[in-house]
Amino acid sequence: MRRRARPARLVLAGLVALAAATIGSHPAGAAAPPAPPGPSAAATPATDPRALSYVPLTISFPKPEKILLGDGLLVYLFEDHELPLIDADVYFKAGSIFDPPDQAGLASLTATLMRSGGTEASAPDAVDESLEFMAARISLDAHDDMLTGSVSAVKDRFPEALRIFAAMLRAPRFDPARIEVEKARATEDVRRRWDDPGAVAELNFRQLVYGATSPWARLSSVGSIGRIRRDDLVAFHQRFVRPNNAVMGVAGDFDAKKMKTLLQETFRGWSNAKVTPPPVARVKDEVPAGLHLISRPLTQSHVEIGHLGASRFDPDKFSIKILNFILGEGGFTSRLVKEVRSNRGLAYSVGGGIGLDSDRGLFEIACSTKAGSTVQAIDLIRSLLRQMRDQGPTEQEVKEAKESSVNSFVFSVDGTVRFMQAFLYYDFYAYPPDFLATYRDHLAKVTRDQVAQVARRRINPDRLVILVVGNDKAFDKPLSSLGLGEPRVVRLEEPPAPPAGR
Repeated sequence: MRRRARPARLVLAGLVALAAATIGSHPAGAAAPPAPPGPSAAATPATDPRALSYVPLTISFPKPEKILLGDGLLVYLFEDHELPLIDADVYFKAGSIFDPPDQAGLASLTATLMRSGGTEASAPDAVDESLEFMAARISLDAHDDMLTGSVSAVKDRFPEALRIFAAMLRAPRFDPARIEVEKARATEDVRRRWDDPGAVAELNFRQLVYGATSPWARLSSVGSIGRIRRDDLVAFHQRFVRPNNAVMGVAGDFDAKKMKTLLQETFRGWSNAKVTPPPVARVKDEVPAGLHLISRPLTQSHVEIGHLGASRFDPDKFSIKILNFILGEGGFTSRLVKEVRSNRGLAYSVGGGIGLDSDRGLFEIACSTKAGSTVQAIDLIRSLLRQMRDQGPTEQEVKEAKESSVNSFVFSVDGTVRFMQAFLYYDFYAYPPDFLATYRDHLAKVTRDQVAQVARRRINPDRLVILVVGNDKAFDKPLSSLGLGEPRVVRLEEPPAPPAGR
C-alpha cells in the first residue's frame, strides 16, 4: 500500500493536484473567455518573437453560496448551467499522519473500504452495480492530513448518486469479505513497493529527511496491515468522518434552492461529534546531511537531493513559487533542465523545488541519469544550487517566471468544477478567503530581491541529503569523490514472501 496518494503533491506550485488540469469550460458568472491574445499591430513576420506584446489574460471567479446544514456540514454551492453534470467534493481533517504507528495504512484502508465495502443498506456488489448503471463515479482516498471524497454524475442521476455517496460517508458496511480482499491487495502493494526504482528513491529520501519514524514519512508494512481489524476501521471512521469535521462543495447544473433541499434531506440525521485528532510531533530541522546509497544492478541511477522545505503558510510562498519555476519547475526554461539535461546531456529527467506542506514540505530535486554520469550530474546540480543560493536569479529570469506563472494560473482554475476544487482546498486549510482572487496580484509583486532572499534562506547546499539508487560499480567516479565522505549504505526492509500457493 502506498503511504499516500501523491498525484498531486499538495503544493502551491500546481494549485494542488485537484486543480492542476486544464479544461475547456469557464467559471459560472464569468464573461466568456476572450479571443486568443494576439501580437500588437506593430508586429510583423520579421519581428523578434521575444519583443511581441500580448493582451493580458483576464479571469473572473464565481461567488459560491455558503450554507451550513443542521448537522454542521459546511457546503459551498457553485451553480453553473453550461453542462448537464453535477460534481461534489468533500474534505475531512483526517489522514495517514494520524495512523497509530503499529497500524500504518489504517487511514488509506478505511477510505478504500468506505468506497468498496458496501453500505449499511447495500452489499458491495449492489452498490457497484447501481453506480455502473447510472454512469456515476465515486472515489474516496486518504492523504497525509486529509481524507477526500467525490461524486460525479449527470444531472438527472445525481440525487441517487449523492444518496449512495452519503451512505458511504455516514454508514459504511465494511464488509468482512471485502476487507480481506483489500488487505490482501494492500499487502501485495507493499511486497511490490521496491520494484520501481523511482519509488525506492522517493520514499527513502522522505525517510532520510523526516526520519523513519516521522508520520510524514511512515510507510505501511505487511505487519501493520495485518494488525488492522474491522473494529479499527469502524473506530477510525467514527472518530474522523463527521459532518462538523468536513467542508463540501457542489458544482454544476442545479437550482440552488432545490440543491439545498436535497442536501438537507440526504444528510439529515448524520450525527456530529467533537473531533480531536491525536497529537502529531512537529518536524524537527535536524537534516542528516550526507551521501546515501541503495545499491541496485541498474543501468540508470535515480538521485534525490535536498532537505526540509517550508510550511504552506510561509509568508514567502509567492517568492518560493517564482524561485521554484526558475530553478526546476519551469520545464525547459528552468536552470536545472537547461543545464543538466539540455546543455550537458546528463539527465533523462531533472527538476524539483521547495515544497510546502502543513508542517514542513521537502526541498527536493529529483534526477534520472545513466549510471556512467551519476557523479557528474550530482556535482553539477550541487553547483547550480550553490549558484542560486549565492547569486540569486537574474531580473530576466524573474520577469519570465512571473509572466508564465501569472498567465498559466487561469488554466489551473478554468471551469467551475476546477475552481470549486481549488476553492475547497484553500478553504480547508484556512487560507484567506480572497486567496485565489488575489493570487496573480501577489505573484506579480514578487521582486528579484525577494526571490534572492528566499534562495539564501531556503537553499542550503552544505546540508544536503543525497540519495542514489543505482549500480555504484558502474558510476563514472566513486561517490566519495564528491567530497562528502563515504556513502552510507541504506538497506531496504524486504517484506516477507507471500504464503505458499499464492
